Amino acid sequence: MKQSISLNAKLRWPDVKDHYIILHDGHVIGNVHRSGDSWSWSISIPMGLPDWSAGNASSLHDGIKALGNAWAGILKSTSAERLQRAWDLERAAEARNNRLDSNTS
Repeated sequence: MKQSISLNAKLRWPDVKDHYIILHDGHVIGNVHRSGDSWSWSISIPMGLPDWSAGNASSLHDGIKALGNAWAGILKSTSAERLQRAWDLERAAEARNNRLDSNTS
């Protein structure tokens, strides 16, 4: 039986209506954005990813669906330990960016 995953789409910037970040379990896992007449989608987590982790779709809905299918493949082929290392790296990068931001204020 196919396991369902829950994704959330959120505008990347409030005033740009054609660029979305995609979240899974509180982590940004990728984005979907308009690219001419189509929608480009890609998974972007801090680890090596296969070629099939990005593509194009004819609509926003189809782009999110394609990203979800690719994410399901990543989850299936990636160990929990490897995924945890990616999340740890993501947190470390966010902390570093926050420190840099506070130093420039």
